[in-house]
Amino acid sequence: MGAILELLNAFTNFTTVLASFGMILATSSFISGLQMVKGKGRIERKIHRGNGFIAFGIFAVLAISSFVTYGLSLWSVAGWLSGALVITVKLLIVHSRNRRAFKYVSWLGATLISMWLYLVYIHIPL
Repeated sequence: MGAILELLNAFTNFTTVLASFGMILATSSFISGLQMVKGKGRIERKIHRGNGFIAFGIFAVLAISSFVTYGLSLWSVAGWLSGALVITVKLLIVHSRNRRAFKYVSWLGATLISMWLYLVYIHIPL
């Protein structure tokens, strides 16, 4: 019984729940982004944009939480900046006038999902 309670305590940690929620948002944003390519309505676009804003906010909260908990190191700053760079490049491609660049957005969306998988992994306190 003690092992089950310890496992439950590990998965109810605030940062673990926040990272998991960010992963869910990134996945739903990726799926809604693929649906937007097919020319769906405005509501899907607003949901996609809202998912992106909330996921970026969660990303920022996790980064700040990590810096407060573990301090600043070269690797942690480089890791969080590279994650922010992936998000920024995706936004720049989406908002660019060059429509040929859209073929890279799905790759960046998949990279974002991989990034969130890693964030969930590093925030599980086992």
